[in-house]
Amino acid sequence: MLRTFIALLLLLALNSYAHKISPENNDYKKVSLTLQWFPQAQFAGYYMALQKGFYKKKGLIVELRHKKPYESIFDLLKNKKTDFITVFLSTAIKAQCKGLPLVNIGQISQKSALVFVARKDSGIKSIKDMNGRKVGIWTVDFKVIPEVLLMKNKVKAKIVPILSDADLFLWHGVDVLTTMWYNEYHMILNAGINEDELSTFFFSDYNLDIPEDGIYCLKEYWKKNPEVCKKLLEATLEGWHAAFNNKKQAVELVHKYCREGYRPFNVAHQRWMLNKMEKLIFPKKKDYYGKLAPAAFRKTAKILKIMGVIDHIPRYNDFCKIAESFKQER
Repeated sequence: MLRTFIALLLLLALNSYAHKISPENNDYKKVSLTLQWFPQAQFAGYYMALQKGFYKKKGLIVELRHKKPYESIFDLLKNKKTDFITVFLSTAIKAQCKGLPLVNIGQISQKSALVFVARKDSGIKSIKDMNGRKVGIWTVDFKVIPEVLLMKNKVKAKIVPILSDADLFLWHGVDVLTTMWYNEYHMILNAGINEDELSTFFFSDYNLDIPEDGIYCLKEYWKKNPEVCKKLLEATLEGWHAAFNNKKQAVELVHKYCREGYRPFNVAHQRWMLNKMEKLIFPKKKDYYGKLAPAAFRKTAKILKIMGVIDHIPRYNDFCKIAESFKQER
């Protein structure tokens, strides 16, 4: 009887401990989040949030996935193969205007990282000089804003679809390459081309400083799970804080995901990317962290409409579902 009594006490103690450490009495919500590209430091905050248990503390079991280059991330969302996605603001607005009922539940990037790159010895010193030249622009979900910049400047370039990396530019297959400041731009430098040998065109210098990575879900899902959306965003931002406060661990996590995804890993490149992501996610002189500013939304939508990419401007409150009530300070 004594042994039985002790066993019962131990069982009660374990149950009590589990109750205390488990959010919402073990009532976890399973969700899937598909990231828009290969494993890399662009997503270090999500990796850290998962590793540190920030999602779990919010009562979420999050399955992180990476989309394939040939997939449309919007199709994954539309066909309910994922609950949440990350994608550029411009492409999300375009998708909603084309009939996909998605909503922004968090804006991670607050600035543009897009850069057109050309060799100076090609004679390209201005956007106008790209007329008639071969310009490499990504396929699927990332081509909207590069095309807008060319349209704004009335440039008729020969568009060459590209998937990733900077190889085609390095091999002189294209005259101009669309790059991300934190990724392909650094690849070109790593390949041995000096910055003073390049003509660079930062989109932010051409009135296209448009926020990029945001978190989205279907409107139907948000209506049923508004608290889940809020908790996912809160935990993700906590993950980004942790990543920037411990960059060594964050890069080690990126290495783990690259290895699991059979992707090449270069520690210097991933450190560069992480440092640049910090400037995009938590820029100075920004009041909005983790949410989409109404002014940024209206500016983006207006540009897209003027350029004929969309035929109407969506209502901010229909597009963004957390910004009004959620504020995350660093």
